[in-house]
Amino acid sequence: MLRIRTGRRWTRERSPAPHDSVSLELDGVALVSGAVEEPLLAVMESLLGGTRSLARGAALVDVPLPESGLVLCLDRTEEGCTLRVATTARPARLIRRVRLDWAEWAEGVERAGATFLEDLSSSAVASSTRRALRERLRDLEGPVRRPPRIPPAPLGLRVEPRDGRGLRMELGDASGLLERAPRGSSASLGALLGSGALSLVGAPVGWQLEGPVLLHVLELVRCGEDVARALGSGAEALELRLPGSASRVALDHPAWSLGGGEVPWEAAEVARALLLLGTDTARAVRWAVPTVGRNSYLLDVVARAEAALALLRPASARGSTEAPAAVRPTRRAPRPLRREGGLRRLRFVPVLEAAGVAGPGPATLTATEPGALLVSDRGLDAFSWDGTARTHRVARRGAALDPSGRAVLATRDRLLAFPFHGANARWFQPHDGAGLDSSAVPLGQLLLVSPERRSLRALASETGHEQWVFAPPRTRRLRAGAVGSVVLAASESGVLTGLDMVDGTVHYRVAAPLPFTATPLAWGALALVGMGRDSRSALLAVDPLTGEVRWLTELGLEAPLPAAAAGARAWVAGLHDGRPTLVCLDVRGKLLWRRAVPTPERPTGILTSGVDVILTGSSGSAARVRRNGRTAWRLGGAATAVSTVAPLLERGVLLVPGESLRAVDPRTGRVLAELPGGRGIRALAVGPGLEVARLDEAGDLTLHRLASHFAVVDARGG
Repeated sequence: MLRIRTGRRWTRERSPAPHDSVSLELDGVALVSGAVEEPLLAVMESLLGGTRSLARGAALVDVPLPESGLVLCLDRTEEGCTLRVATTARPARLIRRVRLDWAEWAEGVERAGATFLEDLSSSAVASSTRRALRERLRDLEGPVRRPPRIPPAPLGLRVEPRDGRGLRMELGDASGLLERAPRGSSASLGALLGSGALSLVGAPVGWQLEGPVLLHVLELVRCGEDVARALGSGAEALELRLPGSASRVALDHPAWSLGGGEVPWEAAEVARALLLLGTDTARAVRWAVPTVGRNSYLLDVVARAEAALALLRPASARGSTEAPAAVRPTRRAPRPLRREGGLRRLRFVPVLEAAGVAGPGPATLTATEPGALLVSDRGLDAFSWDGTARTHRVARRGAALDPSGRAVLATRDRLLAFPFHGANARWFQPHDGAGLDSSAVPLGQLLLVSPERRSLRALASETGHEQWVFAPPRTRRLRAGAVGSVVLAASESGVLTGLDMVDGTVHYRVAAPLPFTATPLAWGALALVGMGRDSRSALLAVDPLTGEVRWLTELGLEAPLPAAAAGARAWVAGLHDGRPTLVCLDVRGKLLWRRAVPTPERPTGILTSGVDVILTGSSGSAARVRRNGRTAWRLGGAATAVSTVAPLLERGVLLVPGESLRAVDPRTGRVLAELPGGRGIRALAVGPGLEVARLDEAGDLTLHRLASHFAVVDARGG
């Protein structure tokens, strides 16, 4: 007896996109586990459509369960139907293989579809969606064609390592899955589940891995990526989860623990062997079976391997006679202001005053190299730093900005990307009308935006094509940050998700006891994420590559600010018993000290300066705290000022907002310049040349540029 069921919890929620569990049982035995939060509409549509294709004569189809990473791969022959349950989550593997009766499978799918449609009749799902599913279910009632008689043609394929040291791949594919796979993506994974073996060549350890060899190659390429990214991180070793076993690669000496033995290979050589296995295998398969040339998983293997090999190229090409690839020049980071002695005074001159550019709603200022970008409820405004050019664009659903100056505007039905100044959009794509958060995360050739602050969407920077989407159910607030090659998404529900930067694959999920309240912060080989609720707060440190929790430390602070980290110290500021307090931790999460800081009001910003930390308060006061917790200097504020804007440090100058905007020498605490604050500072941005963009409470924008700076020459020794 075959039963396909969906959870019933979603029927109590008025949601147009139901998410719930999916179960598949054969004679009371569960064939699928872990599919607890699947998008039911997409899963049922794929299930009905795939079964219809099989009924019309197709040989292979895939039914993906995207949230859990599971894929139901169906293979129909004249003898019946074979179900293979595979997972693309780490580690990618074949979970089980079951023989089914075709009539029983079709009947179970039809029964599950009818039950699901009955539940949809009283839900908030659009009528057009219900009608489309009803038509797919009706198609199953038509005549069933016999599958074409294609005798299995075992594919004997063998790939050897290039230089005699590496991994060998041998593919048998006795079921002829590659030859029988249809063109397109309807069975991209099912075609790669043919049997074979992987073995180690040129090493004293005899290691062999049997099973769905092409799926294992995909996982080994991922492991090669992890090793390539871990090089230079300062870690001693990296744990790998190979299919069926565990492995350990030492990063500081030649040692690769594999198959109960140790291979004396450098970490770079291990990564190169794993990655070359992927490129050579994918190209050999695509050459032998041209019909799978556009298989998405094979293309993914090649793209991943080539990108990771590019990271190894400087180390692996030292003995090569080829000319090095040209390096694209990048803008040199601006140096601190020249100071032969002590910096004493700065002079700023106003270049632009724009009245009423922002309404009373939230507003965001972003500094880029050509100018300042302002996002408010009145749209997107771009101002050049010299004040000569201004561009206004309407953004009815918000705009996302990144520090390079790229701006993505959202309307009711489109996403449009504009250069800093220009009348024409670089690209436009369809959009569902969701509002965009103002901050965007650049990921190389991708731009990560956050619709409604509840999901993540990766767009190609040059074309705007959607590369991947991460939309966890029942999430109200999502904070994302790029840490190395992994995107960390922290939700207010206390779940930290590690996503692949290239395709959005979920590598791991970490459940925390408190809601996450801050964007993940990179700190050496670790990532720090703040969490808290009411009077409880904590700091979590995880390995961004594996998701391993290194430590979790309770802070005992109320309303903590996002952590700041430098060197071997991390700091968090907040309130303890109603007093502003600073907490310092070491790399192992040990609480070194907790001390009250000399700011008489709630902390508003914390940033690092060398090995010290600078803390500012809501009145415009500031204090520099040394590594041992002692105060180096303190700057008083105004009793009438109430500022929530964080300080900024640019070119060795600290800008502290308050009743007025003060430029301060972070080494001595000396006030170098003071810019009148008008009616209070609402948003602040500083350009690479120490240009200052300031938005006040009345919605007026003011631009200042640095005219000159003066320092006292130290004449000692001369």
